[in-house]
Amino acid sequence: MADYTNDQLFEIEEGKKASIDTSIYENPAFLAIQMRQIRMALVAGIKVEPYVKPEYDWMQMEEIFTGLEENVDVSLYADPELPYEKMHQIRKGLVNGIDISADTKYSAGVLKQLRKSKEEKIDIMKYVEQGYDPEQLYQIRLAMIHNIDLEGYIETDFRGAAIAEIRLGLEEDIDVTVYADIRFGWRQMREIRFGLEKRLDISKYANPYYDWEQMREIRLGLAEGLDVSKYSTLMYTSSEMKKRRIILMEGGEEVTLSSDDFEIHTTSGGIEAFISMKRQGERIERDSLIDSLAELDVTYGLIEENIKKICDGNYDNKPIPIARGSIPKKGTDGWYEFFFNTEIDRKPRILEDGSVDYQNMEKNPLVKEGDVLAIYHDAEAGEDGYAVNGTAISGKKGIEKELLKGKGFNLSQDKHTYTAAMDGVVELSGNILNVIKHMEVGDVTLATGNIDFDGSVHVKGNIENGAVVKAAGDIVVDGNVGGAEIISEGKVTLNRGMNAGRRGKVKAKGGVVSKFFESVIVLSDGDIEVITSVNSLMRAKGWIRSSRSIIGGKAFASRGYRVFNLGNEAGTATQVQIGIDEDIVNRIGDINNKMKENTKQLMLLDNSMKELQLKYPPEIRNTMPLFKKIDNAIFSINKQQEDLTKEKEQLNLQVLFSREATMTIDGTAFMGVTCILGKGRWEASGEKRVTLKGTGGATINVVNG
Repeated sequence: MADYTNDQLFEIEEGKKASIDTSIYENPAFLAIQMRQIRMALVAGIKVEPYVKPEYDWMQMEEIFTGLEENVDVSLYADPELPYEKMHQIRKGLVNGIDISADTKYSAGVLKQLRKSKEEKIDIMKYVEQGYDPEQLYQIRLAMIHNIDLEGYIETDFRGAAIAEIRLGLEEDIDVTVYADIRFGWRQMREIRFGLEKRLDISKYANPYYDWEQMREIRLGLAEGLDVSKYSTLMYTSSEMKKRRIILMEGGEEVTLSSDDFEIHTTSGGIEAFISMKRQGERIERDSLIDSLAELDVTYGLIEENIKKICDGNYDNKPIPIARGSIPKKGTDGWYEFFFNTEIDRKPRILEDGSVDYQNMEKNPLVKEGDVLAIYHDAEAGEDGYAVNGTAISGKKGIEKELLKGKGFNLSQDKHTYTAAMDGVVELSGNILNVIKHMEVGDVTLATGNIDFDGSVHVKGNIENGAVVKAAGDIVVDGNVGGAEIISEGKVTLNRGMNAGRRGKVKAKGGVVSKFFESVIVLSDGDIEVITSVNSLMRAKGWIRSSRSIIGGKAFASRGYRVFNLGNEAGTATQVQIGIDEDIVNRIGDINNKMKENTKQLMLLDNSMKELQLKYPPEIRNTMPLFKKIDNAIFSINKQQEDLTKEKEQLNLQVLFSREATMTIDGTAFMGVTCILGKGRWEASGEKRVTLKGTGGATINVVNG
């Protein structure tokens, strides 16, 4: 064993401890990290013998062994001459039934885009053959997924970031021809796109001779309604433009004018002028004063009363207002006129008797194809004012509102009129306007068949046992729901509730609202709001709120609870828990495992690097493919460690947030109720009006108990 390093000996010894056949890799030609890959595969029961060759580096081995474990045909890529990055893309494709092994002449980055395009059932080969790079192909893929036609707008000389700006502009239905020009860099394109989205006159700066920072200053000035001609000359740097833009926003520069007898000071923008006499009590002839003011360019809005005081010598040593111009007025801001109710209250009404009315909650309005949804009214020009020198001061134009974003509508050529592109429901959230396909049905039974709809669904009747309703939008059910399955990419509202008999499930990304649940599994990426829940399993990534009772079953919420009663007088076992989202917990675990494995690999790579440094002088080892592979691998793994550390920090912040969540019980917490907050556990015994707060340890603070 004299020819083995300590790391190699360790891998052999570990293999023997695991009772595997270490003779398969007992070869000094293998690096310790290669031995490690082989050992781990053998421990996992993978038959790796045909591919245990020193000419495969450890990363190639990992791709081959992983492929064997996934039962894909590794012979399609098990070639020592094929870089592991390409192996990785071929393996990922084979797992999904896609074979790109015939395209290995392309880079790994291009292979990745080819693989993803085939998985998405789109064809980007034309662009691959034209020589677009991976960054460009990624943007082309995104455009094709969203049915955006880039033909006529892009060329291979555009960077991927530039194609992204063109794609984003086309998605927002703006005229990208004004910036889809190779003379513009992607940052310049972005500034022009921002201006178009905000309805600004981009002709003021859509000039390739401006750098992107100069463009930004002009765009920001236009957005404020300023007269940008005051500073938009190419001779100004972006920092100088910024100074002048800020001065214009504040009204203009202050100016001081002097003569032998007095000093005149103008306020910002020259709206007012003040005179300070240099010799107290001295009389001045009116004509002489007026001539002097004219020489100093103070000619407009003279204040005769104060001029007389000065001429009479009736003044003190304080500045005296001598002229006053007129203040410019800002124009009316642009605004949208909507032709549907935009103030939808999606919350159930609380009735006088304390019950909750789900049946009559407001619903998003229905529209027909061609209906006008909104009309934009342009901002109006401001009213000019005047300075004391008689020059006009431009009134600021009102601020334009940006284009509405979203889907399901058509925008007129002048970018002012929005019309529905289909029959459906319309909703407005901030600056997002959506028209979503809408289906209305009566009862959903095994006889009528299941529903799987690319839009929102309104079931006006009942949903019986065994039925399935899926929707890409919201689902509203007016009738009773039995042991059915309801799955929504939006929000689920059950106006009469659901009795599933332990056979039904509700799953929603946008939250769940129901009159009652009985023996139901409820999974929500948002909140869960219910009057009464009996013997159900509820899991929410947001809040769980109950206006009456949660009795029996289990409930998990990441953000907290607001309930009236927990449990009942019969002492039914009821468990409610504030916990960290299971996906977050799993992801943190995956990150920890990956970081541990990376640490072990870095140790082996560092040791291998040191061995090469001892054996070979720099001029030799720096040309060795093995040395370059090790060096690149160390860099890549360290970069991955940095990225994993940042992601873990963000996830840990969410964990801390969940630990600070509270559980508020406005009524009674009956016997049989168990509340779990983190590591703390609290057994109820009939307490009224309590708030529970976790401490991060095994205790729970009970407030107002």
